[in-house]
Amino acid sequence: MIYVGVDIAKASHCVAAIEMTGRIVQKPTTITQDAGGFAELGALLRRLGPPEMVCIGFEATGHYWLLLAEEVQRLGYTPQVFNPILSADAGRVTVRGRKTDEDDAVVIAKVLRDGGFVPLPLPSREMAYAKQCCRHRQAAVDRGANLKKRLTGLLDLVFPEFCQFFEHVGCPSSLVILKKAPSARLLATGQVRSFASAVVKASRGNLGVTRVQEILLAAKTSLARDRVDVANEMAIRNTVAEIELLDEQISAWDAEIRAIEMPGRELLQTIPGIGVVLAAVILAEIGTIERFTCPDPRKHLRRRPGGGVNGYHRLLAFAGLDARVRESGQWTGTTRMSKRGSRILRTAIWRAAFIAKKNEAFADIWHRHAVTQDQHPKLARSHIARKLIQAIYGVLRYQKPFDLATFRNGVPQKAAAA
Repeated sequence: MIYVGVDIAKASHCVAAIEMTGRIVQKPTTITQDAGGFAELGALLRRLGPPEMVCIGFEATGHYWLLLAEEVQRLGYTPQVFNPILSADAGRVTVRGRKTDEDDAVVIAKVLRDGGFVPLPLPSREMAYAKQCCRHRQAAVDRGANLKKRLTGLLDLVFPEFCQFFEHVGCPSSLVILKKAPSARLLATGQVRSFASAVVKASRGNLGVTRVQEILLAAKTSLARDRVDVANEMAIRNTVAEIELLDEQISAWDAEIRAIEMPGRELLQTIPGIGVVLAAVILAEIGTIERFTCPDPRKHLRRRPGGGVNGYHRLLAFAGLDARVRESGQWTGTTRMSKRGSRILRTAIWRAAFIAKKNEAFADIWHRHAVTQDQHPKLARSHIARKLIQAIYGVLRYQKPFDLATFRNGVPQKAAAA
């Protein structure tokens, strides 16, 4: 068997190959990230042997490995993609700490030979499309959140009292006011009738004339009522326009995601706190639940002796919601969330936990940690997030809708269905 390691980079990749004994059969060679380089890679692989005799692998480095993985599959070979942490640990065995692309390619080939890892499953075309849509949507959400923080900072200079009238400064009611008058100086001269109808429409009737009157009165008595700051007023108008544009993009992504057929979405939507979009995000990040299951079905039911983990704990670690324990001798560090898994999946679970805490399935968990034990709200929500992972794993593993009685009693879904 020949083991081919590829060190991934943006413009070029380094390829090396070894035998089972560790003898190098292909010295590190650089290929470019273009058609000519991929043709050279194909010729190199054919010289090394047929697909059943050649194992090729590389790290999941950013997005640079995706085109290479597709080309390797087109050539008939099966790529083995794994976490860069594995090859980084293997590369630390040298005393002198030497590190080059050539050395990394050989180290990756040795990781392939030694095994001990679960390769990243390459998604189907449909699932890959869903994952891209969900990640582009999340990128738009992140940009919008940053813009809303910036908007708050700008308002601190031109109308510091404005934010207290809205739960979120980026809500539609707030934006329609700031588009017309982005400072206390401009709002102080405004009339109620020029804002009232727009606020009522934007808030869908939840806010009206009374709220507009309160805002105009606050503008007249604001600390910044006499401050002329045209630059920041223009910056606020531009920021509001960017937020509205991103909101339109997010709505477009939501419509696209809802139209994608994804097996298991309806099952996930039976879990409190998970809607149609969050269900799509979770499925796109997980891929297939089988990658987290154990060979022996009995091992799914509980943590194995000796420090082993079951499928639920694998999924928990993949989401980065597992605990990071740091101990050495008599020293014990603070236990924190590891945050070493999929950030997109962790964010989706975290948002679902914010909603699920109000549902009867999770309300007792929230009350126990946030009220009885007086824990910080984020810590209390993390307990709900862990239970959500447990529910997600059970629903997808056994293909059964969420059942509150089964969930509370801790009975495996499969056994309860029987």
